[in-house]
Amino acid sequence: MRRPVLVLSGGAARGAAHLGFLAAAEKAGIRPKAVVGTSAGALMGALYLSSDCTTATPWERVRKTGYGQMLRFAFSRRGIFSSIRLADLIGEALEKKTFEELPVPLHAVVTNWTTRALEILSSGDLASAVAASCALPPLFTPVRREGSDYLDGGVLSILPAMAARRLFPEDYLIAVDVNVRSPRPAGDRGMRGKNRGENWLSMAIGPLWLSIARASLLERSFADETVALPAGDYPLFSLASIEKIYELGYHGGMAFWSREDMRDRLSGR
Repeated sequence: MRRPVLVLSGGAARGAAHLGFLAAAEKAGIRPKAVVGTSAGALMGALYLSSDCTTATPWERVRKTGYGQMLRFAFSRRGIFSSIRLADLIGEALEKKTFEELPVPLHAVVTNWTTRALEILSSGDLASAVAASCALPPLFTPVRREGSDYLDGGVLSILPAMAARRLFPEDYLIAVDVNVRSPRPAGDRGMRGKNRGENWLSMAIGPLWLSIARASLLERSFADETVALPAGDYPLFSLASIEKIYELGYHGGMAFWSREDMRDRLSGR
């Protein structure tokens, strides 16, 4: 069977949809050739691969993690919360500690703040690389790694399909975008966003995130297939909706992997 390369977007709490999508792939017997992820996509990819391409244990860890465990004030002019605490928490959740131990390659997309350039981390310490990919400014301080400061990969590539295509020019690329909103029902003139779950954090980051997410539309052209999961209906930092977001990803994944044309493509027909 042809093994696809999965490209997983950033999306903060919406990233739980990636884990649901991966659970559907697991149930369908699909094991990717590699995972290329930004931010939440890198985190969910790392949890999944570190658990030998299974999702039950990662999902339990994600479901039980709250902001109180993740956030520690940094007392720094470079960010509100400490990326060191974030890296420690990620390290505790990962069963494997280096990229080289993973059964399937992971490529974590990051922004090198020292050089102002996009980079892909795929060797060495896993927790610090994933934390770097998730260090969303101005919330988290930069992650210091091998002499450079790193920030969230979504600053430059929220859906890293172009980077994935450079890495895998001949492979079948499936991009999963969790920042899509579902279509408005006819006659719906109000806001569809669940504004009851919004707060100062989502309002501060949200407008910037919208402009970043629009760039993902350009990156989609580098993938052979894009799966648009409408987790964008939920606020970026809505942990209260994490189970609904996961289910959305799972059902979307089951529908995707069960498509007859998809089975034909992966079987090489």
